[in-house]
Amino acid sequence: MALPWLLVALAQLYRMQLGGGMAVVRAVLAGMAALIWGSGMLTVVTLLNPVLTAERVAGPPVLNSLVPAYLVPGVVLLVSLRWLGHLPRLLKRGILGLGVAFVTLYAGLAIRHWFQGPYLNAPGTTQGELYTYTIALMATGAALLYQAIARRSAPLRRVAMTVIALTVAKVFLIDISGLSGLTRVFSFLALGLSLAGLAWLNRWAAGQQEGRS
Repeated sequence: MALPWLLVALAQLYRMQLGGGMAVVRAVLAGMAALIWGSGMLTVVTLLNPVLTAERVAGPPVLNSLVPAYLVPGVVLLVSLRWLGHLPRLLKRGILGLGVAFVTLYAGLAIRHWFQGPYLNAPGTTQGELYTYTIALMATGAALLYQAIARRSAPLRRVAMTVIALTVAKVFLIDISGLSGLTRVFSFLALGLSLAGLAWLNRWAAGQQEGRS
């Protein structure tokens, strides 16, 4: 129900590049549609969030009712940036942030659905679920770092290293506490090798950017 209002808002934002006397009207229409969409999404994220309520997730893992609720709006926001280059930088960053937030929320809930079944408000988490979150975070950090290198973007590189730092903190504060013996040793070894490779890649990217500046 909320998605059509998002499409209306994005369409009006796109048409603002035509300029003229209608630009203000289009901006107002875009704001009104975005407000209606935002109120609907706020309900979906809070009152209808399956982690916070007894709402049942329908469908199989990955291809479930979480897709239209969170993934589709996030992808629409991210894809729309291709046609919204004329907007102010702050607004484009806001759209980007919202898109990433919804895609990330879907990924987290989809992982929990895989391990917990249709009711995500079940207490506790399994070890496999915790490790899957860690792998997903590490993969996200590596993907962001790759994009930062490809685009030669220092801000994106800092975001990537922040995600990796959060992953490391999660491993040391949460994941490792449930391991013992050789499993803990091998986990530390694998984490150390991964971080060493990412650190080298980060230094190389920083050197490349400094060489071009």
